[in-house]
Amino acid sequence: MDQLRPLDEGTTGERSHSSDTSWRDGGTEEPTTGDTLPSSLRPGQTVQGVQVNGNNALINIARADGRQVSVLRSLRTPEGVRETARTYVEVADFPQTVARLEDHHVVLLHGRVGTGRRTTAEMLLWRVAGIDKVAGIEPTHSDVTAAELAGEENLLLRGHGTVLELPGRATVGAGTLRTFERLARDRKAYVVILQDSAEAPGPSLAPYAVGHVPPSPQDVLRRHLLRALTRQGRCAADCDPCRGACRMAFVERCVQQETVVDELAAHPRPAQTVELATALAGWTGVEAELTAALAGLRRSRRDFAAKLLKAGKAARSGEGEEDPQAAPRRQAFQIAYAAFDGHPLADVFDAGELLLAIFQAVESGAERVTRVVFDGGVEQMLRSGPEEGPLAAADVVEQPRRARLVDPRLLTDVLDVTWNDFDGARLPLLLWLEQLVFTRRDAVRQRAAYLAGWLATCDFDEVWSAVVRRWAGDGRGTVRQAAAWALHIAAGDTRLLGRIRGRVRDWVRSGNALLHDSAARAYGTRIGLLAPEEALRELRTLASRDDLNASASVARSLVTLYQPAEAYLADTPGAPEATWRALVDWHRDDLHRLRVHSARGLTLLARRRGPSPREGWPLLLAGTPDFTPDATELVALWQGALTDGSTAYQAWNVLHAWIRLADDDAELAERVVALVSRMLVGPVAVRGRFYLRHRWTTSPTARRLAGMRWGEPAAGDSPPHPTPDPGGHP
Repeated sequence: MDQLRPLDEGTTGERSHSSDTSWRDGGTEEPTTGDTLPSSLRPGQTVQGVQVNGNNALINIARADGRQVSVLRSLRTPEGVRETARTYVEVADFPQTVARLEDHHVVLLHGRVGTGRRTTAEMLLWRVAGIDKVAGIEPTHSDVTAAELAGEENLLLRGHGTVLELPGRATVGAGTLRTFERLARDRKAYVVILQDSAEAPGPSLAPYAVGHVPPSPQDVLRRHLLRALTRQGRCAADCDPCRGACRMAFVERCVQQETVVDELAAHPRPAQTVELATALAGWTGVEAELTAALAGLRRSRRDFAAKLLKAGKAARSGEGEEDPQAAPRRQAFQIAYAAFDGHPLADVFDAGELLLAIFQAVESGAERVTRVVFDGGVEQMLRSGPEEGPLAAADVVEQPRRARLVDPRLLTDVLDVTWNDFDGARLPLLLWLEQLVFTRRDAVRQRAAYLAGWLATCDFDEVWSAVVRRWAGDGRGTVRQAAAWALHIAAGDTRLLGRIRGRVRDWVRSGNALLHDSAARAYGTRIGLLAPEEALRELRTLASRDDLNASASVARSLVTLYQPAEAYLADTPGAPEATWRALVDWHRDDLHRLRVHSARGLTLLARRRGPSPREGWPLLLAGTPDFTPDATELVALWQGALTDGSTAYQAWNVLHAWIRLADDDAELAERVVALVSRMLVGPVAVRGRFYLRHRWTTSPTARRLAGMRWGEPAAGDSPPHPTPDPGGHP
């Protein structure tokens, strides 16, 4: 009896940590050979192959080969079933399934572990057998077959409903189901068999098979959270007296929280939703404290990642112990799959193969081990335990097929476990990221840099010295950009932001031109956006030196500070007014280098499109919600860009793009004509005459400008109709 363990079936129907103790000893009935036990029977006795311990019975089954296996049968108390019913959300076709169970005495319920299938089975049996006659059977051996159970006379209690959970990936055939039906009818009993399968049952299993579709996670959360608050007797709004209405309002507020919506989308299973409800029941209702209230869910995700990666060499289908690389290959692929969430599977395969080769080289120094081509599919290498849930999301119809984590936050959890729980994994992980940055395409390089940034939040000094500082001093601009991306991610940790800003300032003050360029790139990330005044001041220092004359890194950072357009900066607002003031000041400075960087910044900024509803306009004309450049200053900066030797060619091309946009929008055309007519004076007019009359002749807006008088409008004139200027007449 030492093998018997008390079962605690919670409100999800799966193993949980709820307060329901109805599976423990001390129930209302003690099963024996299919009927109730006599009161004189003592726990531990054996009657016809049935060992009894309070509310539990261990049934021994003799197999054809002479071996014995056993199953554990337990009874639920009416109080436990009633408590489960209080939080149960009825699934689709529940009444029809009740009718089918009444007719055939057997139902085969298809569904994954953790989807609430056991709770549904118990509610079905309550309807047909009664609240005090719900039992459960669980094999204690993983190789017990459904056919063996169907032949056991002592399996079912007379007049009871029984939940039979098949082990692992056990299957059941139509003949076995008919045998169960005869056995159940003889005992005037009912059986719901649970099979761990996500596939729809086939027609051969009719009329017994039913697919279990989990209920809405929002509804499950509402029921469980409301029940938890009721158990606590909690008032959510300081009512006097409290009649419970405030709890419903609190529940609806929780369901609408963005964090909760994301959590439900990533973890929709009822078993996971119950954990969320338990966490929310301890939330005070203060917005700032919601993250702390859900901290336990973060630990659950990390535990899942740890179980996944720490899985040993246990045999799985298609994997034999004769392959010593099976476990390392699976781990390398799982890390690569999580690390490159959202990337094409081609990137995942390539990165996983590279990581496996590094594992092998670090461990043994040997060359890559040869292997067969078809040595493991994606599903096999991503497989996790049935109770932990999947790592990958359900298949999404897309081309090319991409890695999709069921919860994107698992990316950082897998990194955390790999870095902190495996003492020999740090060096291979850093070597892997370095190779990805040095040798792979841009999208892979960017993700590898992000991974380095996330690792820096785990151990900043080690990652800084091992990769980030080396990347910043590399002779390749793509590698220096990777250093900036890594710091962008690391700066998301407020504990590190001050240290990172200090080290980037040290790069500015160093005598190394490569570090100067890396610093300029870093200010075009979250580091600059979080402290724009400091970033603009340091960028001016960098632009004043001659070692960045041929680099666009300063100008690109200025554009990012004005309005972040990159997806990885979407959560950080820009500083358009402060950045524009810097561009204007640099344009007016006596130092030619500053004027050049200002012209480059204007040229790059002029390519940006405006926000909605004027996304068809140039950003500098549409403006941002908080700032629109002054027209006079905009004209001056355009003139500088159009006449500077390093930017003139690009600037005239961008101006042509503005004019073509104006061809399709009458309002924009008026703005462009007014602005360009003021720009075309002095030396700009000579080049402008050439472009308008000989190069841009297909544009109606260009033809209109070619027939106008150019120059500053006289006082009182509207901007679209400028007055003549002696120096600017064509």
